[in-house]
Amino acid sequence: MRPYDLFSVVLDEHITLVLGNNGTGKTTLLEALFYMAQGTSFRGRDRDMIAHDSTRTDLLQIDDDGSERRASLQQSADDKVKKSFIIDGKTTMRMLSKHRQPVVLFEPDELRLLSSSPERRRKFFDGILTRLYPQYATVLARYQRVLMQRNELLKQREMLDSETWESQLFVWDIKLAELATTITTMRREFIVTSNTHIGRLYSVLADAEHHVTISYVSSIGADNYRQSLINHLTAQRITDSYRGYTSSGPHRDDFSVQLDGHAAGETASRGEMRSIMLAYKLLEIELQQEAYGSTPLILMDDVFSELDVTREQQLMAALAGYQTVITATDLRDELKIHAKIVTLHQS
Repeated sequence: MRPYDLFSVVLDEHITLVLGNNGTGKTTLLEALFYMAQGTSFRGRDRDMIAHDSTRTDLLQIDDDGSERRASLQQSADDKVKKSFIIDGKTTMRMLSKHRQPVVLFEPDELRLLSSSPERRRKFFDGILTRLYPQYATVLARYQRVLMQRNELLKQREMLDSETWESQLFVWDIKLAELATTITTMRREFIVTSNTHIGRLYSVLADAEHHVTISYVSSIGADNYRQSLINHLTAQRITDSYRGYTSSGPHRDDFSVQLDGHAAGETASRGEMRSIMLAYKLLEIELQQEAYGSTPLILMDDVFSELDVTREQQLMAALAGYQTVITATDLRDELKIHAKIVTLHQS
């Protein structure tokens, strides 16, 4: 595990505070914990979990009941990474959905999503849906593959005769629309759930009553979505061929958040925007607990540096009762809480 040849830690059943300067491996520790719970990294490529001067990483997790789960990443000569997991005595090349454990990650970058790009907002909400519903991750991956194939075909308009090009595009349009319908349906269903709870959770963090709602922004209406998207894809074929990409579909949609009836991205203060995103993390905790039937592990990566004292106190009160791992660069007064402290040093 970067940046250590060998590292072990025992987590407190309540709060573990990991202190260290930048570059000491605080986020890497959270990455390892997340990987053992979900079977994937939240930071990027699997290759990046292997130290620069090594070709292998091995991870071992021992739960309170004595059960073990192991994971290894082995880099091959062609720079590919072979993954394996040993859970319940059985070896698999990927973590099966039945073996995934609930985990919720708080990252500083996510606290700025409302003022960021539509792509990052899609990634944020897709991430929540993926962790809640494994089937969503499967459909989303299939959609991305079909989208890539369609985009490649769009670029071949001048290489193929018109009839062949259009007939092949129609096949991909049908596949894309089927997958897109599932994705947008699940996104819209999540919005309904979100709007039922998010205002309550935001009000807890803000310590005052507020209304927060989310809406789905798409160029394709919800009514008869599948056929509407097919019609739109057909009408935009020539234009999209010049662009070199598909201009409509879930990969172009956005999420709009309103705070007390106003667009949050335009009118909310930095503190208010942070509280909205933290409220979504609290919602994810509730939904994961419902989906998995057990309490999630909470990972907080240097989040307190982005919060004022009031919101920090409200957040910690909301997380009472959960096993939580917090990283920070220093032991500020606000972090002098009842916790096990692990200090990391530059290796």
